[in-house]
Amino acid sequence: MEKKIIKFTSEISKKEITLTVDERLNSIDEKKVAPRKLAEVNEALKGVKLPR
Repeated sequence: MEKKIIKFTSEISKKEITLTVDERLNSIDEKKVAPRKLAEVNEALKGVKLPR
């Protein structure tokens, strides 16, 4: 399993943040996945009332 570790300091919290990225996820085509996921989220949020 190939993982890439990225470390940086957050400008907001001034703390070190560590991200671990699985290289297998690079093969996912986000142009195909994103519209389907957006449609799923919109369907799930249908009828939800937000506080004012």
